[in-house]
Amino acid sequence: MRKILFAILCFFLLGNLSLNAQDHNRTDNKGRKQGLWMDFYPNGQKRYEGHFKNDKCQGVFTYYQENGALWATNTFDKSGTKALNKTYAPNGSMIATGYYVNQQKEGEWRFYTEDGKLLTVEEYKNGLADGPSKTYYETGVLMSERQYVNDVLEGPAKNYYPSGALKEEGEFHNDKKSGIWKTYNEDGDVISVENYSAPDLKGFD
Repeated sequence: MRKILFAILCFFLLGNLSLNAQDHNRTDNKGRKQGLWMDFYPNGQKRYEGHFKNDKCQGVFTYYQENGALWATNTFDKSGTKALNKTYAPNGSMIATGYYVNQQKEGEWRFYTEDGKLLTVEEYKNGLADGPSKTYYETGVLMSERQYVNDVLEGPAKNYYPSGALKEEGEFHNDKKSGIWKTYNEDGDVISVENYSAPDLKGFD
């Protein structure tokens, strides 16, 4: 009797496993992903889960660290090409948010410290930093302002003291300081001026 019961139990368990396998990671007769999809780490921990419709991501996709902690979420629009991303630190706090379009960062992205304080605000285009970039002290005071073009520093830049007073200003060209850069004390007096356009005369008298 025990052998029979064990055989019946195994039958139902295998049947349930088979049904569960059919409930996710399916494709239609055209090879397009449909319904719930999941992937797993080698240790068996879930890597991600989300739904597809005709090969396009739909709704919320959730991603996990190998230890099971939440890593990120992508909330897709109906087109399946644009998603609001939220990325999380191991302590569960959100450390980044912004949009992906065709899997590339697009528009404004905000980055935070693990204790939730705003760290950086940047603009992206086709996955590259493009436009203004601002960083902040943990107090919320503006620390620096930059401009990017195709992920390269280009244009005016300013640095600030923790008090908010201007500390330094100048321009970047092709990711390097260029032209006249001025440094100020907190009272606003110029304390140094450097010209980064001058030729490097090291080794010459």
